[in-house]
Amino acid sequence: MQLNDSDAITININGCREDIPEDPQKNCAGLAIVDLLKEVNSNIGVLIEPRKMITVGAGLGSSGACASAAVYGLNKLLNLNFGMDQMIEIASRGEIASGSVAHADNVAGAMLGGFVIVKSYQPVEVIRIGVPEIPIVIGVMKKTQRTTRSLIPTSMALDVVKEQLALCSRVVHAIMTGDIEELGRVISKDFISEPVRSRSIPGYSTIKKKLLNGGAYGCNVSGGGLSVFAICDRQGTHDIAEIMKHSFAEQNIDSETIITYASNQGIREIFCE
Repeated sequence: MQLNDSDAITININGCREDIPEDPQKNCAGLAIVDLLKEVNSNIGVLIEPRKMITVGAGLGSSGACASAAVYGLNKLLNLNFGMDQMIEIASRGEIASGSVAHADNVAGAMLGGFVIVKSYQPVEVIRIGVPEIPIVIGVMKKTQRTTRSLIPTSMALDVVKEQLALCSRVVHAIMTGDIEELGRVISKDFISEPVRSRSIPGYSTIKKKLLNGGAYGCNVSGGGLSVFAICDRQGTHDIAEIMKHSFAEQNIDSETIITYASNQGIREIFCE
């Protein structure tokens, strides 16, 4: 990220460029910068060069990560001394570019690391809980579509909401106690998001069944995109990754398999030569 005297926001994408707009009004990082500059009444020029290594629409929060990095970097360069909640709120408005609504779940995770709970939106307030180093295997469809957030129904039956709230409580408890097996059991259940979003993944139920039978503690759709994630023990990561890879291939889906870990590392400054 660099400042200049051009009065313009310029975005040059490196890495996975497909379908990523460089118009600041249509790019999450660009829109977050627009919002921040309005907040401080500045028209300074900004050049950003995001290094995108995640497929667009994968449901892994990469757009939120870019918006977070843009706000964090500009806060540093302009010596604004914004607090973390304020930066999260500004970055969340950048998400309008990808999902048509401001939401803080992805940007809060990118900013803070760990497990985050957005407890308030007016104003934005976030709780961070440290996480154990949970192994995660992700299968990413290489040809994806835009977020499936809009497919979620806007109204739910009371019984469904009660069941989902119970699951949310169990997730928090499992994280706080470090019980990875319980976390797996809980994240495999979803009464609101999974039934809708899984329809966009061919053979999803078969893929999920094979992962669970193969030793994964839990499995579900990742975020609003077309990815599947599974959690497992450290010794089983490569076996689960192979099952993930072959399960997608059996559905004639071109995919990428990623092995990673839950991290408490939030956003940070990297010095490049």
